[in-house]
Amino acid sequence: MADFDVIVVGAGPAGSVASYLLAKRGHTVLTVERGKRPGAKNMFGGRLYSWSLERIFPEFWKEAPVEREVTKEVLGFLHGERGVEIRLSTRPKGRSFTLLRAKFDQWLAEKAEDAGAEVISGFKVERPLIRDGRVVGIVAEGDEEMEAEVVIAADGALSFMAEKAGLRPKLSKEDFAVGAKEVIELPKEVIEDRFGLSEDEGAAQLYVGDLTEGVIGGGFIYTNKESVSLGVVMRIGSLASKVSEISTAMWEVTEKFKSHPMIRRYLEGGKLVEYSAHIIPETQFMRGVKLYTDGMVVVGDAAGFCVNYGVTVRGMDFAIESARAAAEAVHHALESGDTSARSLSKYQEILSSGMLREFETAKKAVDLMEDERLYSSIPKIAVETLEHLFLVDGKPKENLYSFLRKEFSEEGISLLSALLLGWKALRSM
Repeated sequence: MADFDVIVVGAGPAGSVASYLLAKRGHTVLTVERGKRPGAKNMFGGRLYSWSLERIFPEFWKEAPVEREVTKEVLGFLHGERGVEIRLSTRPKGRSFTLLRAKFDQWLAEKAEDAGAEVISGFKVERPLIRDGRVVGIVAEGDEEMEAEVVIAADGALSFMAEKAGLRPKLSKEDFAVGAKEVIELPKEVIEDRFGLSEDEGAAQLYVGDLTEGVIGGGFIYTNKESVSLGVVMRIGSLASKVSEISTAMWEVTEKFKSHPMIRRYLEGGKLVEYSAHIIPETQFMRGVKLYTDGMVVVGDAAGFCVNYGVTVRGMDFAIESARAAAEAVHHALESGDTSARSLSKYQEILSSGMLREFETAKKAVDLMEDERLYSSIPKIAVETLEHLFLVDGKPKENLYSFLRKEFSEEGISLLSALLLGWKALRSM
């Protein structure tokens, strides 16, 4: 007889949500977390779209340790010392919140414990326990074996559980991005004044431009209650092709982003209180990741459920939704007494009727984000076009068509290819 009905590896949002839902249905659940506590080693930019978690905890924001509700969206283009910001200042129909994972992940794990799950931190899992081609548990540090009817791999972007269970091919640097993030402490009133926010309102600001020096990626700023989350994300393959020392390059780009005149004004007088870096999945799900096998399913970042649409970056809501679907499939499998791959395939069936449809659009978005012109030529043209429109110097002004034609020509972009790029953008969002 197995030690547990379910063992969940990883107490991030996906792991804790799956643990909560299965424990709530009466199953014995063990959740193991490698960090000293849930959230201690987890990092993300800072924003949660609420739709997936709200299905599980209606109006969770009234209880959960969220920071601010996002009411202001900003998309910025940076070129040299100049920049353009496109702002949307309105409360969106779909709610989203800025978070600090150290607080939020702890809250979710406590929810799982309240439902009856056992959560153990500081517990290192070495590999899945496999017998006769079937996952039957986990092998912990020191070769300690623990058995379960089903294992849920929620162990993040570099999931050794998925790889060692044969559910993920050997991935390359092209499949990942690296994010570097700083949390900068500022008084609540200062944040609200600088970002133009009312009490508890938040801003989400994304930037692209020559700050990444042609590398696929960009910068972000999210406002918390009494701090700002700021950082850069860059595709590892693209970055590695241009530099030899990635950690040094990340630090240099982060400093360059912080010192840009458009960004610096948000941060003046702030105190750096936290620095972190993290690997982010970029194309895993689209490169043959399997979601289930006999006795195991894969959720969240471990399955590659993270997408950069350019104007939005999403991962946490997909992680939570995949955990909800996995919990439903695992519960069905346990109730039927059949935890084979055939039975657990219900997990993918649930996702296919909803969340996975988004990944068809996401494939187009990923292709678009790989166009290096988005990180060089397009921000330059955007900045110079706005400067041209607002310029008043007493001289006859060149019409916009002629100006744009000249700008695109100088960047080696024909008007046809510019139109095709615009059409590509429209189809990917």
